[in-house]
Amino acid sequence: MPYCKICGSGTVVVYLPYAKMSLCQNCFLEFYVKRVKKTVEEYKMFREDDVVGVAVSGGKDSSALLHSLRKAFPKLELKALHINLGIPEYSEHCESKVKLLAKSLDTELITYDIRERLGFTVEDFMETRFRRKICSICGTIKRHIFEEMALEAKVRVLATGHNLDDMVSVMLNTFFNGHWSQLIRIKPILPPLADGMAYKVKPLIRSLEKENLLYCMYSEVPIRSLGCPHSNQTGIRKYMQLLEKLSEEDPGFKYIILNRFLELIPIIENAVPKPTLTQCKVCGFPSTNEICSYCKRTSLVKQKEDNY
Repeated sequence: MPYCKICGSGTVVVYLPYAKMSLCQNCFLEFYVKRVKKTVEEYKMFREDDVVGVAVSGGKDSSALLHSLRKAFPKLELKALHINLGIPEYSEHCESKVKLLAKSLDTELITYDIRERLGFTVEDFMETRFRRKICSICGTIKRHIFEEMALEAKVRVLATGHNLDDMVSVMLNTFFNGHWSQLIRIKPILPPLADGMAYKVKPLIRSLEKENLLYCMYSEVPIRSLGCPHSNQTGIRKYMQLLEKLSEEDPGFKYIILNRFLELIPIIENAVPKPTLTQCKVCGFPSTNEICSYCKRTSLVKQKEDNY
């Protein structure tokens, strides 16, 4: 019978093969929160007197992030930022879970309803030429809106729930496709693109996806039980499957890959010219082109609405 490596309890619920640790429920939760805190402190992601916005979708990763940050930094001023994408049933379900979580943590919740604010939803892109790239479109929209929300909420730091699996699979995909400038952006902390904008940080880069789920389960964190009807990550998924196979032989393989990439990024930064940023002529946000990707994409559905 296995015993908890930390407290010696016989009620083991989690085994972490990369650390060769069997843990009971309480010790796992403490281990998880301590790792989040250590990651924040290691990369100096924020100060305890900062106002930190947390992008919360209602899924396990972002919900675990908000909950664990509250536990790790009880005096930190947190603001939960949520986007209602207007996807029937799914978006309302997600928002309801985020409301429950924010209330349980006594944390301010700010919701951006794109139907109310912009006059369209993610669903409207299904009628455009991007219908088969809806996940990419959704990502572009969310990144821009979270930047807007961070400005409106006056947060100095924006935290996102990117986990270890996300980081490593995206790193491999970006690396093998030779997108060097994009690879540089996959860092634990990114400085603001312009004065007044927020730093972006990833406190869960050393947390596995399944551990985020376990944290939510054992902490009774409300999370969505519905999957997005448009979810499609075929390009990334093949790397996730490859990583899972390699991790069967070496449980610490994902951590090795992450550490090697983090060592490589400064070298790439020095070798790859930094893109010249200008202001988007439509929204005024930093962009490498006269009109940013967000404004180009949203103009398609806006034109469609105008034609009715």
